Amino acid sequence: MWSVAAPPGSTAADCRGSDPQPRFSSALPTYLPVSYQVQNAEPAFFLKEAGQEVMRNGSLQTRSEPFFIQLAEGVPSVNCSYGNVSAETAVPLELLQAAPRLLPSPAHVTLGWKVRAQVVQPRASPAQPRVQVLFYLVGRRWEESAPLPGPMPCVSARAYRGSAQAAASCQLQGTLGICVAELELPAAWFPAPTGRKKPPEGEAPLLELYYTIHPLEGTARDCDATTDPLKGPDAGFLSGQEEGVAYLQRIGSVELLSGEEGPQATNLRLDENVEIQVPPSPVQQGQPVGFRVRMRTESTVPQFTLRAQYQEGVNFKGVTPSNLASWEIKQELVPGKSGLSIFFQRNPSSVGDRLQGSFYEVTLVEFEVDNFINLQPTQAVHWQIQYPESTGEPAEVISYVYISQRDLQGIVPLAQETEILNTAILTGKRVSVPVKLVTVERDGTVREVEDAIGCNSTDEDVVKVAPRCDSVLVNGKEMRGKQSLRVNFSYLYLRTHLEMTVWVPRLPLQIEVSDTELSQVKGWRVPILSNKRPTRDSEDDDDEERKGKGCTLQYQYALVRVLTHFVAEPADPGGELVYMLGADWQADITDLVLDFFKVEDPRIARLLDGRVLMGRDLGITTIQLVAGLSLSLQASPSNSRAIVATATAQDLLHSPKQDAIISVWIQFSDGSVTPLNIYDPKDFSLTATSLDQSIVSVYQEHPLKWPVVVAEGEGQGPLVRVEMVISEACQKSKRKSVLAWGTGSVRVKFGQNDVEQRGSGQEDGEGGLWITAPASGG
Repeated sequence: MWSVAAPPGSTAADCRGSDPQPRFSSALPTYLPVSYQVQNAEPAFFLKEAGQEVMRNGSLQTRSEPFFIQLAEGVPSVNCSYGNVSAETAVPLELLQAAPRLLPSPAHVTLGWKVRAQVVQPRASPAQPRVQVLFYLVGRRWEESAPLPGPMPCVSARAYRGSAQAAASCQLQGTLGICVAELELPAAWFPAPTGRKKPPEGEAPLLELYYTIHPLEGTARDCDATTDPLKGPDAGFLSGQEEGVAYLQRIGSVELLSGEEGPQATNLRLDENVEIQVPPSPVQQGQPVGFRVRMRTESTVPQFTLRAQYQEGVNFKGVTPSNLASWEIKQELVPGKSGLSIFFQRNPSSVGDRLQGSFYEVTLVEFEVDNFINLQPTQAVHWQIQYPESTGEPAEVISYVYISQRDLQGIVPLAQETEILNTAILTGKRVSVPVKLVTVERDGTVREVEDAIGCNSTDEDVVKVAPRCDSVLVNGKEMRGKQSLRVNFSYLYLRTHLEMTVWVPRLPLQIEVSDTELSQVKGWRVPILSNKRPTRDSEDDDDEERKGKGCTLQYQYALVRVLTHFVAEPADPGGELVYMLGADWQADITDLVLDFFKVEDPRIARLLDGRVLMGRDLGITTIQLVAGLSLSLQASPSNSRAIVATATAQDLLHSPKQDAIISVWIQFSDGSVTPLNIYDPKDFSLTATSLDQSIVSVYQEHPLKWPVVVAEGEGQGPLVRVEMVISEACQKSKRKSVLAWGTGSVRVKFGQNDVEQRGSGQEDGEGGLWITAPASGG
């Protein structure tokens, strides 16, 4: 009989046999040798806790293994098996709940669910004293068709200033679990006008915002201070604090502006003399739009022509001179086109006038936006300046006017997950997180954006963004992880960012072998298989043991597993690495890298199923993880019935002593190029020389085998010289005939500089090196 149990509050699986077993007098842990599997969870890893394996597994009757589940599809279960007997149990729901708690009772799996909050507009003023906060649920797969388990919790946004508090609540609803809370700030919280147009950067006071989560208990079905989750709730002022500060979670900060500040115009420099001042966006339909032409105060240019071209939906209204004493201005519409020419002639009497500031206004050019229903939300005005004596290309600049039919307050990117576990570095398989962009209007209405969106990652060595801005992703080419990395999004005139945390495996990986010295077992003879070469018997064997025909002595076996920490750089530069599970916990990632295991000399040892090391002959060898190539499949953009397979070679060496194979192309005098590996290796030999031994070294096991580059230290550049020599049998003299040569560039940058450097056999990956070797030939 077998039983498997996961006690409440524990992350360990415990498998027990029914009868007591004797113990061995060994320092190594002995345990019930069952196999474990976690099902309906992706990803999930078994763990190793530093110094606890012997304490946890000291009996042949039981085996306990801690494990970690990041995401669960339904209710995950744990299965243990030995031979033809097995046991399986579901993970208790109380162990699969979000923290903090979102539902009143653990009736549903909410593991990984979190409430995320983002301020819609990061500034508030006495004219617009309301602060909107959008809340949404992360950690639940968006493709799930089942509705959210109800009732979903209420969330309360709070701001404190002295003893006063402003608060507003709403309830998560809808398929994405969205709601908007709106706080109204008292007028006394805003700074008094300073008399300046704008305070220096960073001088405006900041108001910190927090939120609390309130699961609905009993028969409650809605929050006291909300109506529609997609509408702004009624906000009120609360005296005192209903909950302790320890329960508050930080949202972010809001900049408090004085009453005299408003949207700022932007200046576009046309050339060294003229700039165009663009009005702030958005612009309502039917509203006039004014562009101010400004001249540099020190400029003495006597005349110039300014041309403006605009799109359908924008109409020219007029030109209003701002400085008639200095400039004479004439305008001319371009017939049949949406274009305008303005001629500027400086009055001779104005030369030498003293003006204040670096620029002064010359004229105001006004346009008007049509009331068309299908008007494009982005309108461009092209500006061009030309001088009479100039013969070169005129200077140009483009200004944009954003038209809004709705009163948009901001945009918020919604991510299905807040964290990415970058296993692509190990497997080459892309890991992505879906993203949606929504707009929030003044009344709290939330709409998904389906128009063109702009986006970019602030560090593509950590995370990347899909071309359509609908997901963030990692593809295995990343160099590090990071907490709270920003991914920028833009829509029309609005800008915002999404913060993601990316965890990466700490390199080099640790290959753990239960016994690194595999000996022959005296007296244990096994048949010699057809694919197994005979081995030499040990010197201690007696004559009788040597007489067995067709048999050889059995070598010991050992268990192999690959361990790593998942780490990220802290959000603030200069800090120590952050461990996802803590420094004492390593994840068993053997299943992810089974396809990349390699025994350096298979005559000495062989891997069985990637987890068992079998001795085969006397000698010393190493175990490596080889991950030089990754393969991806995707639909062809030009043919829906075609599938594109893309093999990518890793071009970065990221571990000490990591190997890199060499790829060589040869170019002939007729202009053709050919990969060298299609030729018979017996017809030539290839030698390589390191040009900087401190960065890379080179070794070659056999003249017929290609050289291998080994990482020694960080650096990059043309570091390897490769020579192609004709076959030794065809050499006409003792001096080798070099047929072709070339240099190859290598990049070496270790994943984490503070990682403990391990010995041979514990490195991860084999990179790729490309060399184009020019040659002459017929």
